[in-house]
Order: sequence, then C-alpha cells, then structure tokens
Amino acid sequence: MRESNLSLKKGLDILRCFSFDDQALSVQEISTRLNIPLSTTYRYVETLEERGFLTRNSNDKTYKLGYMVFQIGNTVFRHMRLIDAAIPHMKSLASLSGETVLLMMVSGFKALCIESIESDRLIRLSLKRGASLPLHAGAPSKLLLAYQSESFIDSFLGHASLTRYTAQTITNPQDLKRELGRIREEGFAFSSQEVDLGDCAISAPILDESGNLIAGLAVAGPIERIEEYRERIILWVKEIASKISNDLRNTEPARSQTPFNGEWAPK
Repeated sequence: MRESNLSLKKGLDILRCFSFDDQALSVQEISTRLNIPLSTTYRYVETLEERGFLTRNSNDKTYKLGYMVFQIGNTVFRHMRLIDAAIPHMKSLASLSGETVLLMMVSGFKALCIESIESDRLIRLSLKRGASLPLHAGAPSKLLLAYQSESFIDSFLGHASLTRYTAQTITNPQDLKRELGRIREEGFAFSSQEVDLGDCAISAPILDESGNLIAGLAVAGPIERIEEYRERIILWVKEIASKISNDLRNTEPARSQTPFNGEWAPK
C-alpha cells in the first residue's frame, strides 16, 4: 500500500475511534486501540487537528471531533433531508407529466444527478444517480449555473470549455450570460436538444429561506411530448420545486409533505 494511502487510512481509523460513548480520547488511548506507535499517533492527531477534524481539550489533553467533521456531517444530513423531502414530490411530478424527473446539484463545474425517478414509457430520457452533465448545456444544468454567484459564473466561463454537443448548444459566453439572466428572471430553465438530439427539459430551483439555491428539479423527455405540454409542465415544475423548498424550511419536513395535485397529463 502506498504511503499516502496508508496515512489516509490511519487518519480515518482515528476518526472512527470517536463515538457517542467515546467523545473524548487521549493520544495514548487512540494508539492502544489502533495498535499504532505513540509517536506516529501524535503525528496523525496533530495533522487532523491542523485540518479541523480534531480539537484539543487543554484541560486534560484529550481530543474531540472538530468542526470539520460537523461541517461534513451537516452537509450529508442536508442532502439526506433534501432527498427525503423531494422524493414524494418527484413521484407526483413523474405521474403528472409521464416523464423522467431529476434532482440535480452543482459539483465543481458539473451538474450532478443525486436522485432520479424514471418514466415508465418505452421511449424516455434516462439519467442515473451519480451521473453528471456539462454545466452550460441543458435546462437542469443551466438552471444550476444561473443561480450561482457572479464570481462562480465568471470562474466557470474563465476555466470551463463550452463544448458544442448539438447545433442548439450555447457556446458563446455572452449568449450564455444572457440566457442565465433570463432564467433568473423567469424562475425556470428550458432546453431543447442542447446535449442530445431529441431530448427536451424544463427545470426550476429549490431554494432555502434566504433565496439561495439548494438544488434543481427537472422534467426531461422526448421533445415531441415535452413541447406538447410545455406550459403545463413549466407550471408543475415551478410549483413542486416551491413545495420542496417549503418542506425543507420546516423542522420536520417529512410530516409536511403534501404532493402537488395537478391535472393529469395524457399518457
């Protein structure tokens, strides 16, 4: 095993020593539990402390989990709450539209799919959890980019390549900025054949109490079906994204979820 991988493994093993019953441990206790030399344990612990993963109690020289662990845990909890709050509404939206419904988040300069409810139709758009899309093309991606800070957008345009996937892909930075402004103004994004020929999508933002973006909700499918019910789907996506936003603001979102009850689209 490479030295760097071994060090990472030992660092993670140290963090796993802490639990509800063992919230504070001395270096000696960690060394004994993991069968690591005391001097080596000190080096690992000092590095974890420098990075914020451990914090030292000056009174008894024990260590506790640091703020970085809390920050990471809070991020995971937030994502779990998001998915738990979104799934009932995503299923409702999939039933209403008859199309695939996606839950997307920004990951670096990509749009990451964190949940997907696929259409049961024979011809459908499919995007698995964990799949990523370019951040400049397609309604789910453009929606996410539109609600980022100006500094993020400028950094993206300065570093990312605006690859042309089809004739409809926006590859000019100024054109893309105008499109992002329109999306923010109207509160939704629309795309037609920007990534793959024949695909169409509509997306709306899920926002926190301060109006900051949490994620994007999208309906995607064949262009003929999405275009036929375009205005209706725009309404549904915006309404349901708003309901998910409201559920996330509630301290107990699971109890407040009432799936949107709109008019059924012909299948």
